[in-house]
Amino acid sequence: MKGKNAKILLFLVPSILLLTVFVYYPVICNIGYSFFNMSSFSTSKQFIGLGNYKSMLNDIVIRTAIKNNLIYMFWSLVFQVGVALLIALVLESGIIKRGKTFFRSLFFIPSIISITVVGALFTFIYQPDIGLLNSFLRTLGLGSLTHGWLGNSKTALYAIIAMSQWQYTGYTTMLLIVAIQRISGSILESAKLDGCSFWQQARYIIIPNIKDSISIVIIITINWAMQVFNEIQVMTAGGPGNSTQTLGNYMYTAAWSYDKFGYASAIGNLILVITVILSYIQLKKNSFVDINDEDKKKITTDHSIYCIKSFFGSSSLSALLDRNKFIKNK
Repeated sequence: MKGKNAKILLFLVPSILLLTVFVYYPVICNIGYSFFNMSSFSTSKQFIGLGNYKSMLNDIVIRTAIKNNLIYMFWSLVFQVGVALLIALVLESGIIKRGKTFFRSLFFIPSIISITVVGALFTFIYQPDIGLLNSFLRTLGLGSLTHGWLGNSKTALYAIIAMSQWQYTGYTTMLLIVAIQRISGSILESAKLDGCSFWQQARYIIIPNIKDSISIVIIITINWAMQVFNEIQVMTAGGPGNSTQTLGNYMYTAAWSYDKFGYASAIGNLILVITVILSYIQLKKNSFVDINDEDKKKITTDHSIYCIKSFFGSSSLSALLDRNKFIKNK
């Protein structure tokens, strides 16, 4: 048994080393950097303690960024979890008799397209004069609804959110489809013979059996929403007037536009804390449904490890298996 464990550890060493060097060590360094005033034009750094964190409390842009991240997260959960689950249920039901593979591919393809390409595409779609969206509205006689979608501070963020949901909903749909396909066909067949409609099967059999997968999708979606950067940078770079600024993009702006690397590090730590807390709450809520009160305290450590794994880039599947194994042992 010891020899078998030694072999397992041997295979884990490369992954542990890579994670330590390229993930955990940089995160620890980033925490240290947040206590300094640093510039790319100087090799020296000035220790300021909690100065960067105090500055964040008085930074109006930080408040705007947090609000935008939360709005982004809300709509991402609606589409990438709610709508994705609905699509997955429909594709795996008997409603669609033919072409399931075609529709799966149709929904999934946007997620493998480069964000730069998608950003350029939607920038053209949102273009005020010759863009497809405004042209379509004019064709329908709805010219009064046309906007400079990315140039208006009231619509810019929602225009980017719409683009993001178009691109990534298909990815989470595929994750949920795989989870549904793992449910034993005999269970669903028995329910059908008992007279259950598909939606009854979905409510009482399918969704309860894939709740762990739904939880993982929720955590992935929260992480993406709190770390969103590419979409903002490609489309508006935080404008107009910081109206689409998010924590990830503001961190980049603080470092490379304002030359405040210590402040950018503090923003990065804020993203870390918010994401881990939200992930932990979701995991705790999902996992304690069927667990006795006396076991809850024993699982707290496992939850914390899983949240950190999920955030720092460890395999979500591996983390989920670790968590399920822990709970089953209880």
